[in-house]
Order: sequence, then structure tokens, then C-alpha cells
Amino acid sequence: MVASTARALQAVFASHLAKENDLVLPLLVTADEVSLAALLDGMHDIIGGETGPSSSSGCGGGGCGCGGDAPGAADGDAAALTIDPRVDVRDLPHGERHARVLAALDALPVDAALVLIAPHAPLPLLAEIKNRYAGQVAGQWLQDGPEVWQIRLHRQPLSA
Repeated sequence: MVASTARALQAVFASHLAKENDLVLPLLVTADEVSLAALLDGMHDIIGGETGPSSSSGCGGGGCGCGGDAPGAADGDAAALTIDPRVDVRDLPHGERHARVLAALDALPVDAALVLIAPHAPLPLLAEIKNRYAGQVAGQWLQDGPEVWQIRLHRQPLSA
């Protein structure tokens, strides 16, 4: 009984998370008057306690739900939970895609990330990001086709 209830709760949560990631977050990313950084500020304090790799309840340590502790999160499993905003360019005209992603990266705070969703492997865009940000953005492939490509783009802290 407890196991079936837990599975049902997990299914409800997965459905909620998918709606949030696929419907709500893309709208927030494109809204000029909304700061995702401000919305998410303090979230780890609310849902995960301490943060950091040595924490037993925060990011990387297990329990906060942001994806840093999810099985497969380190090796690029597309099923890993994440709160990173999505920038889905599949429905944009080809000529607008780079500008949309670059604007989102410009607005992204240091040590934050977004997930780029594209209809093909965005190799020219990734080269442009590499040239423009010179080591300040790390890419992690989450899904490599054949119909959808997802890459997590993480703004790296500036090195001294």
C-alpha cells in the first residue's frame, strides 16, 4: 500500500515538474520583467537546507531536488530532475535562435545554468558561445537527438 502510494505521488510530482519546466519556465525566461535569479533566490534554504558538495541535504549531497543529486545528473542523464530554466528554440525562426540564447546567457547570473532545447545539434551556436564567453560557459549534453537536443549551459564562476 505504501509503495503504490509513493509511486502515485511520484507520478503526480513528475507531471507537475514537467508542466513547470515545459510551460511555466519558458514563459518566465522570455519575460523581460521577471528575474529567474530573484525567483529562485533562497530556494535551497527552503527545500534543501545547506548547499554544496559536502552537504548531506543540499546540492550534490542528496535531497534538494535541483538535479545536482539526482541519479545520472553527473553523467548527463536527460531524465535527471532540474530547476534550470529552459530556452526552447525549436519553434523560433532560425535567424532568431542565436540571439535568444545569447540574451538568456547574458542575463544568467554566474554559477547558474539554463537548458537549451534545439531541433538539431546546435554546433555553430556552441562555437559562438565558446568564442563569446571564452571559458565562462560550460556545456553538458543532456539529450543528443534524434528529434530533440538538450544542452545544459552553466555560467562558470570567474577565476581569479
